[in-house]
Amino acid sequence: MSLYSTLFLMLLVDDRENPTIIQKILAKCGDSKLDNRGYAEIRRMKSGDYVIGKTGIEAKEINDLYHSIMGHGRSRTIVGQLIELQETFEEPMLVVYNRKLKPMKRGRYLNGKEAVREMARMVAVIRKFKREFYSNFPKIKYMELESMDEMVEFLSATHYQKTVAGMSAPTVVYDKRRAGQNTDNRIAALSAVKGISVQNAADLLDKFGSLTKLLNSRRTQKQLMAVRGIGRAKAKSILDLRNSIKE
Repeated sequence: MSLYSTLFLMLLVDDRENPTIIQKILAKCGDSKLDNRGYAEIRRMKSGDYVIGKTGIEAKEINDLYHSIMGHGRSRTIVGQLIELQETFEEPMLVVYNRKLKPMKRGRYLNGKEAVREMARMVAVIRKFKREFYSNFPKIKYMELESMDEMVEFLSATHYQKTVAGMSAPTVVYDKRRAGQNTDNRIAALSAVKGISVQNAADLLDKFGSLTKLLNSRRTQKQLMAVRGIGRAKAKSILDLRNSIKE
């Protein structure tokens, strides 16, 4: 496991997502299987299109949303997907992107009066779905984005926010008396740095309080070397980590 996969959350992407958006995500975030700094991982998931920590995201392009509501060519409707989503994740979200409706029927685009009638139907169905959304799915956050590119930016930004929050708050309190056991995800991340032992990591966190404060842009080599057991080489490794994360 690389340092980045230890330190950062993964952005999990369902392999059945639109191939275009998958390629955009990999270009933006990097493929964790091919790049040590990548934090996107493509896999088959039982629920949701994207997972970041405790957050599960069902994503729908606006036209896909309509056809999912209607059950066109699908084994289950959006209702079934959302019920499963809110039962599976602590922080479920539905994100709808794109605003341009494209009237279609049986795989062909419509024209003239037929297109106008179908467009009116699409607008009415989506409006009703949104109006009743929070009463039907009170645990799920709803968001709309303008485009696929904005969807990719949203995923990247959410991943960053969740990672920073995780770095600031340990999941388990570290006990120095159990120095041989990594019971804290911050300890695991720091001890993955070249030359940094579990005890070094514990002492650094005791001194600075959190990974966020330790890796602050104003942190100096001299300040790091003031911690017991941290010499010049170890301090430089920590600063190299900080600079890599910034990049």
